[in-house]
Amino acid sequence: MTLWNEIARKLFQRWGASAYPAMDRDQVGKLLAISIGLGALFNEDAEAERNWMHAPHQVFRGRPLTKLLAGHIDQVLDQVNKERNL
Repeated sequence: MTLWNEIARKLFQRWGASAYPAMDRDQVGKLLAISIGLGALFNEDAEAERNWMHAPHQVFRGRPLTKLLAGHIDQVLDQVNKERNL
């Protein structure tokens, strides 16, 4: 497993995913941005981040984690940035 995929695997595990896609460096960078953004939103509270990832959101018509696993990283990153007022 490449270093990038190992980073992605650890982030997905932090959010409670049992499966995770193989990702390239650009995708993992966006995934890290999501993680950092959620950390800023929830004061590094891992449980709150997991709850956000698993809660249904109208904008996603489902859960953010499901969107990430389906490859919609940009959509999730955009929403995190909106919630951070960026």
